[in-house]
Amino acid sequence: MAHNLDELIKHQPPMRLIDELCWAEPGKGQCRLTVSSDNLFYSELLQGLPAHVGIELMAQSIAAVAGYQHKAAGGEIKLGFLLGSRKYQCDIASFKLGKRYDVFVEELHVESSGLSVFACDIRHGDKVIAQARLNVYQPPDENAFIEENYG
Repeated sequence: MAHNLDELIKHQPPMRLIDELCWAEPGKGQCRLTVSSDNLFYSELLQGLPAHVGIELMAQSIAAVAGYQHKAAGGEIKLGFLLGSRKYQCDIASFKLGKRYDVFVEELHVESSGLSVFACDIRHGDKVIAQARLNVYQPPDENAFIEENYG
């Protein structure tokens, strides 16, 4: 069952790159997108999205799963940050126009400080075409974090 992303992640078009959260359970889930020419990162030359955009697809999928978990627990969606990626490997030059891709994320490690590590992969059909481990941070107190760092 697909979920409304407006209720799960803070990204709004044109920065929202994923189309739907297909399913989620504690610490993991699956999102989906179909590449369109109105995507912010679409390249006419590549006829799709550059391979490095896969990292952002993974990060937004993590955000959607986290948002789902917070909403399911009766809370609000929270701000999160992509800190970095490890071992990003993509076997294609671009995510092609009109093609559907599934993004799978699974939390491997979480700390009370808000730091987490996720194993992520992107699939086209049954074939894994990109994979990485992403380090993310979700501040325990979003307002205090913003005030301290940007106020």
